[in-house]
Amino acid sequence: FPSYHTIRDEIHVRIADVPIVDSLRDLRRAHLDGLVKVSGVLTRRSGVFPQLKLAFYDCIKCKSVMGPFRVEDTTSHSSGPDGNRDVSDLHSPTICHECDSEGPFKLNAARSRYRNYQRVNLQERPGSVPPGRVPRTKEVV
Repeated sequence: FPSYHTIRDEIHVRIADVPIVDSLRDLRRAHLDGLVKVSGVLTRRSGVFPQLKLAFYDCIKCKSVMGPFRVEDTTSHSSGPDGNRDVSDLHSPTICHECDSEGPFKLNAARSRYRNYQRVNLQERPGSVPPGRVPRTKEVV
């Protein structure tokens, strides 16, 4: 449905009963950015952090509000506890359309929209590990 974005901003899909189950030991680079089904033991989880989704910026010089700017993928530039770079700097505007200044711009946190973000560590089930081997662990976002 190409015009569905006029009705709803986001679509949430739940997929159940994926027929193929991969083991953590068999996951490779080809599985990145794809849907896989694995089983394992959850060994560690982070807290739930906000991740920038729609950004609004204030021009410091003329106080005008710019936006919204859609922030698509920030998983590699997380503003969570282990992220070093600020995501708002990566997507800030280059020029103010009201006063034509080149900044500085400040993220308007009250108007910006966020989504939940969490990292978990998944480990192979003890029964599926070959004898004499150490269980493999993968980080899942």
